[in-house]
Amino acid sequence: MIDCVKFLKDNKITPTKQRVDIAMLIFHKNQHFTASDLITLATKSSLHISQATIYNTLCLFESRGILKTIDLQNERKFYDTNLSLHHHIYNVSTKVLTDVSDEQIEFSKLPDLPDNLEFEKAEVLIKVKNKN
Repeated sequence: MIDCVKFLKDNKITPTKQRVDIAMLIFHKNQHFTASDLITLATKSSLHISQATIYNTLCLFESRGILKTIDLQNERKFYDTNLSLHHHIYNVSTKVLTDVSDEQIEFSKLPDLPDNLEFEKAEVLIKVKNKN
């Protein structure tokens, strides 16, 4: 089990009770979740944390680089605790986001970049839907 107080301190985040509670809910395993999922989980866990605190904490964790976001524009915004390079499949029928390892996708060609830019990384999001 992760030591959330140390983890937050190591990432220059003041470990308030609410932040530690939230960290304990989300960092015990690699997972995808939405803010709504986390609010529901906090309520089911009998944690008295306001929605605003949850949203602010997620934003803080993202800004400190300990949480990744996968923004599906108008559909959903997922948070991902897996910070390693990987890709995703999103099922629009079930609203489920699944990891795909980096080794499972190969690029044969990348576009030419302007001289003032350099390649950092490529992450793929594949959208699928259930067959009728």
